Amino acid sequence: MENTPSAPNLNQPKAGLTTWQKIRLGTVAALVVLWIVFLLQNTEQTQVSFLWFTFTTSRILLLLGTLVIGAILGAFLTYRLCVKNRKSQTRPPAF
Repeated sequence: MENTPSAPNLNQPKAGLTTWQKIRLGTVAALVVLWIVFLLQNTEQTQVSFLWFTFTTSRILLLLGTLVIGAILGAFLTYRLCVKNRKSQTRPPAF
């Protein structure tokens, strides 16, 4: 057989990142860098009072703890909404 190039398969995804993926990646990278700079500028100790607890901690730990708690709550609520929407979708009858 001859070495002839075959026609490109349109069903295969293109290699590499699309423009929007590059923009998203750049935006996320910039936000991470800004977040790290923000944390490094807030290293001093601070006193925290919550309900009947009072303690002293680094602001970095306080900010990271708040970020983790917010991420966990956001992921949990997103999961619950997706499950609720999936259950409410009408399904075709099974034969």
